[in-house]
Amino acid sequence: MQPPDPGTLKHMKKNQQSKTSKSDAAKTKKSKLTIAALFFAFGFLLYANTLKHDYTLDDFSVIKENYVTQQGLSGIPTAWKEHYRYGYWNSTASLYRPLTLTTFNIDWAIAPDNPSYAHWINVLFYGLTGFVLFIALSRVFKDYNKWIPILVTALFLAHPVHVECVANIKGRDEILGFLFLATSIITFWNYLDSKKILWLIATMLAFMLSLLSKESSITFVAILPLMAYVFRSDPMNDYVFPAATLFIPAVIFLIARYMVVGSFGVGSPDMLDNALMAAPDKLNFIASAISILGLYLYKMFLPFQMVHEIGFSEFDPKGFSDWKFYLSFLLFTGLGVFAILQIKKRDIGAFGVLFFLLSISLLSNIFIVIGVHYAERLLYYPLLGFCIALVYALFSLFKVPLKSKDSLKTSFEKSKIPVLIMGAFIMMCSVLTVLRNPVWKTSYTLYDADIEKSPSSAKLNYHYGLELVKLGLDNKTAKDKGYLASAKKQFEKALSIKPNYADALAQLGLAYYRENDKQNAMASYEKSLSINKNNAKVYSNMGIIYFEAKALDKAEEVYRKSIKIDPRFVDARRNLGSVLAMQGKFAEAIAHFQEAIKYEPKDATLHYYLGQATRDGGNPDLAKQHFERAYQLNPALRK
Repeated sequence: MQPPDPGTLKHMKKNQQSKTSKSDAAKTKKSKLTIAALFFAFGFLLYANTLKHDYTLDDFSVIKENYVTQQGLSGIPTAWKEHYRYGYWNSTASLYRPLTLTTFNIDWAIAPDNPSYAHWINVLFYGLTGFVLFIALSRVFKDYNKWIPILVTALFLAHPVHVECVANIKGRDEILGFLFLATSIITFWNYLDSKKILWLIATMLAFMLSLLSKESSITFVAILPLMAYVFRSDPMNDYVFPAATLFIPAVIFLIARYMVVGSFGVGSPDMLDNALMAAPDKLNFIASAISILGLYLYKMFLPFQMVHEIGFSEFDPKGFSDWKFYLSFLLFTGLGVFAILQIKKRDIGAFGVLFFLLSISLLSNIFIVIGVHYAERLLYYPLLGFCIALVYALFSLFKVPLKSKDSLKTSFEKSKIPVLIMGAFIMMCSVLTVLRNPVWKTSYTLYDADIEKSPSSAKLNYHYGLELVKLGLDNKTAKDKGYLASAKKQFEKALSIKPNYADALAQLGLAYYRENDKQNAMASYEKSLSINKNNAKVYSNMGIIYFEAKALDKAEEVYRKSIKIDPRFVDARRNLGSVLAMQGKFAEAIAHFQEAIKYEPKDATLHYYLGQATRDGGNPDLAKQHFERAYQLNPALRK
């Protein structure tokens, strides 16, 4: 037998190595997908106890009571042409999130007025976020200890600051925005590895979808190239210029947003929404905003006593007289100096800090004023930077090498202590998240739980009162008066905190009306209008008192004022139509009933009143059609 040619042996060895390399790569890919799938399950299970929850908070303004959302698929074009809450109130607004609204329209088309279905979608998207985020981080941390992307992803998913976004359907804007950003990391890394232009286009598309879900995603124009600088060894030109293409979707979005909302900013919020507006001057405003950053940091390290609202005067802006400002200023100055000095060394701790600072910058009220001063949901994006920095700090503290090619098992042996510490923290966060979820079952359960943590918040007392009113009106038992009396006390407490609280005065007036104290009711309404002349509901409520006193002219006057302020206010249209019909003005009454039906097409009473006005106006044949529609919607009206 002739010995094999040396060249043949070399070729065979090379082929064997290639096959081994491909086999290892396949195993690695399978392993990553398996872990990613586990994170999908982890994210889903964390919020599985929210699947039967009802609507809460802003769910009413963007879903439950939003007539554009209720149009289902046919409302989608309007969602792209109007501001975020267009279908709920007839006033200007500063938010533009058409993609998020589109998903709500689809929800309504598939399962109308079904909060459980919408919660399922939220939780599935959150599980998908875990899947995509781990894939993205495993690409970014390719040359690092394999436990780093696992720990970062797990902590991000488990942390209870996310409860407000996942358990509240409206929080889908945060979930989708971040999900598309995580996707853009994967596509950008694919571009850098392959230099295929389609991956760069996919990155721009993912970024655009993120912007259309949540405006604050725009900070990623700085974060993505910074990420490439820290985690890749490519020449800067290879990623800086491609990353700069993110400015294209950013500019397109800003122009579209400006065309819809008419401004680049968010205007001047009320101090009830943003307590910083109570600051005596700009310097104290900024100092108070810095102290809130310290509170955010505290909540991320010690996520106990979570609360959705710390309103005025629970948070009273004290600025430079508050020790919390000085502590927060020193902490963030130190973090900023550390990040700037270390980022040149491609330090991942510095990157985590900068990720946090950049992503929270537009939400801090320091550079632009936003609609709220504090909200746990604002930490949804910044939390990723915190998670990265925390894992880095633990690994550095225990002198565990960050870069490693070791297997998962070997890496664990070398980094056992920080992994176990992080595991314990993740476990604690998971428990806190699961325990916090039930609080978000309804608006009442939320306010009832959080009022104890924020008892001096005027806004929280007011909204708690509203929920007590609903319970009182829904309960046909002796408990009714107890609920309504308790609600009145909450409105009075809100007014003791903020005496010129127009909405609380309006609700106090309504409480007096329910007690048949119409004199005090009217006085409260008038005082409310002296503070805010543009409250359509107050005029409508005054109209009820005039109507019951048979002062139809005065009732007509205030109802007209009501619909002038809010032409889409169905109750006022219905009541005005009734008053006009009683005065024999049938044609105008019909017009108002028809206009109201545009916004409440399934309101049986409106169709019935329209039938009456049409019949009394001399068209009995057409009236029958309206009556039949009313009977279809509510057979009890036949009686």
